[in-house]
Formats: sequence, structure tokens, C-alpha cells
Amino acid sequence: MSRDAPAHAALRKASLLQLVFLTYSVMCSGAYGLEEMVSSTGPGLALVVLAVLPFVWAAPISMACAELAARHPVEGGYYRWARLAFGDFVGYQAAWLAWLTMFSTNAAFAVLFANYLRHFAPELTPGAHFAVAVALVWITALLNCRGIRLVGTASVVLTLLIFLPFFFMTLLGLLRWQFNPFLPFVHPEKSPAAAVGDCLFVALWLYGGFEKMTVSAEEVEDPRRAFPIALAFAVPLTAASYVLPTFAALAANGDWSAWREAYYSTAAATIGGPWLGAAMAAGGLASNTCLLMVTMLGQSRLPMVLADDGLFPQVFKRTHPRFGTPVAALLLGAVALTTLCGLRFAQLAGVYALVQALSYMLIYATLFKLRAKEAGGQGFRIPLRTRGLVLMVAPAVLLAAALVLRGLWHGGAFDREQALIDLAIFASGPLTHWLFRRR
Repeated sequence: MSRDAPAHAALRKASLLQLVFLTYSVMCSGAYGLEEMVSSTGPGLALVVLAVLPFVWAAPISMACAELAARHPVEGGYYRWARLAFGDFVGYQAAWLAWLTMFSTNAAFAVLFANYLRHFAPELTPGAHFAVAVALVWITALLNCRGIRLVGTASVVLTLLIFLPFFFMTLLGLLRWQFNPFLPFVHPEKSPAAAVGDCLFVALWLYGGFEKMTVSAEEVEDPRRAFPIALAFAVPLTAASYVLPTFAALAANGDWSAWREAYYSTAAATIGGPWLGAAMAAGGLASNTCLLMVTMLGQSRLPMVLADDGLFPQVFKRTHPRFGTPVAALLLGAVALTTLCGLRFAQLAGVYALVQALSYMLIYATLFKLRAKEAGGQGFRIPLRTRGLVLMVAPAVLLAAALVLRGLWHGGAFDREQALIDLAIFASGPLTHWLFRRR
């Protein structure tokens, strides 16, 4: 069935409550994934980075997306904003790069799911680990075929289940406080600059995803009102989800050098016993299921709206006859993710963070451009003039530049192999745009 406006409008839409949970889920869904930051950076510096990034990185992009979504609540979100501001070519690049990076972050969630499963199956072989990650990919793809309402309801339930083990671990950890969680502030074998550089990819990945749900704007009730509210809740909830349990676990255990992938279940078991460790591991399974399911929802809409605009193969316009979901994009996504599930989490997060940082710069440019073109308009508007907006986004621009430099220089030397990989990723956008336009 081809997608058309009446059929699409008749679909059941996500409520404000569901959008709040969907936005939180696509960004955070618990503190799982940050563990290696602590051991590679130092506990004190890791906590400071987690506490500062909401102000200099998360809040600015959140407000930019809130204003753009309120004034342009269209399916395709940031892709169509960039297209409106700069034309077809730039809009396509924004969508293409975002679509590619979502493959790496979605695969990271599947890999983390299998990592936390090792709490219950410690003898999990590499082959079984891969099979578990792939199985999760296909299960969440099938759930997404049934539409945003089902995904929204599942995100509410899963988020509540994820919250409980972190709540109990944080409470018990603070009651059993016996170590200074800020010591050592920096890893003893690293300079502060090197330590920050080592954690930057994961840290910015943790505070990413504010734009992802905007691609489904037409599937949300009253999006002009809903998106600013959902994003306003998401930033403080995400920051608290990262800082509080990490602080409490370090205060109770003081075992910062042991923090590795999927370490929260070990920390919880040390604080509260086997039952809490098992609950935390189960929460890790629920968290990464939720993250993968919601991010896959946003990713699948990009090919659909690109095809609607004549910039992508027309097969991606076809939707499920009952649920209106982009089945072709979901199936292609699941196939691509299957090939990535054999990589390590840190590798996947690094690829995502680099391109995400540059895509955020494009969102800021779009905000400035559309403000210059449109003096009025309805919906939320950041209460700042142009100079204030420049000051608001300046720290994020500097962080993005640092991220690019960190990705290209290792140990004081230029990484040619990484530079070629990055060049191939960015060159793929113009190349595929040319190919699809020829067709």
C-alpha cells in the first residue's frame, strides 16, 4: 500500500505522556553504557563531565529541536528542517548521515543487551553473544512494524522497570557511603586533557538523541505543544539517570578501576546482594531493548520521507496496509544491523558520536537560517536573540571540534586510516544523492 495523507492521518497517534517516555528512552533509558568512562577517565572527572554536559551540550540542542519541532511539526523532522532552510542537497545529507549513524548506535544497544545477559549466562560464547544481539534486532523490528502506539506503550512499561533497580541501588549506595566518589579525580596515569579526550566519544553519545523522535512528528498528538514539553523533561531526567547512580555506586564501593562494560550489575550486587545485581542486569536487558526499539522507530521514518520527496528509491514509500509503518526501511535496517552486531560497544559509540556532533552543527545552522527567514510563526521560541543563540551554541561547537580532532589524532600522530573511514562516510552522502537523483 502506498502511503497517502488520509490513511496516515487516520493512524492512532502517540500521546504526550508516550512522547515524554519515548524521548527519554531514545536518549537514555538508564545509565547503562557509561561504565568504561569511569575507569578510563577517573571517577571524579567522569562525574564532572556527566554533570556539565547537560548545560553545554544537551540543553542547547534540546532547545533548538524544541523550537524547530514546534514551528515545523512535520514527518521527517530535522531532515525536512534542513531541506526547508538549505534545499534538497543539504537536507539529503542531514538525513543520510543521521540514518547511517543510527545503524551504529542501534547495533551498540544490541551488543550491550548481550553484554548484560552474561550476568545470567556467564559462559556465553562469542557466537552466542552475536546470535542474541541479532535476535533482539529482529524482534524489535517486528514490534516496530505494528506502529508508534505499541512502541510508545512498551517504552512506558520498560522505563518504569528500568527505574526500580537504579532507585534501590542509589538509595542503598548513599546509605552505605564510605568512599569519596571523586577520588582519584583523574586517572593516575593520564593528564586531565587526555582523560577527557578518552571519554569524549562515549560522553557525547550518552547525551545524544534529542532529535530522533522529531522524524515522527505527524504521528504525535498536538506536536507543536508536545515536543517542547517532552524535551524539557528529557534533559534533567537523563542527567539525573547518569549522575546519581554512578555517584552512589562509587561512594559505596570505591572500585572505580574495575568499571568495565556491563559493570552496573556487579556494582549493584556488591551494594545490595545478588537480588539487586540480577535486577540491575534485567534492567540492562530492558533498557537496551527499549533504546533499540525506539531508535529503530525514528530511523525507519527517514527513508520513507526521503522517498516521499523523490530523493530515495520509491520502494521505501510502501507501508503496512494496517499499521502504516515503513516495512521496507525496517527490514533493511534489521539486515544492516545484523552485520554490525559483531563489533564492540566502544567502536560503535565512537562512529556514532563523531557524525552526530556534525549533524548537530547542521541543526544549529538550520535554526539560525529559519529564524532569519521567518520573523513570526507559532509555537515555542527560545527566548534569545541572535547574539544570545550564538553564546548558547558556542560550547557545543567547541566540543564538536574537539571530538573531530580526537578522532583523527591518536598518541600525537595523525590517524590516516580513521581519516579515510570518515571521508568515506561523508562522501557517501553526495554519491548516493547523485545516484538516486539519476534514477
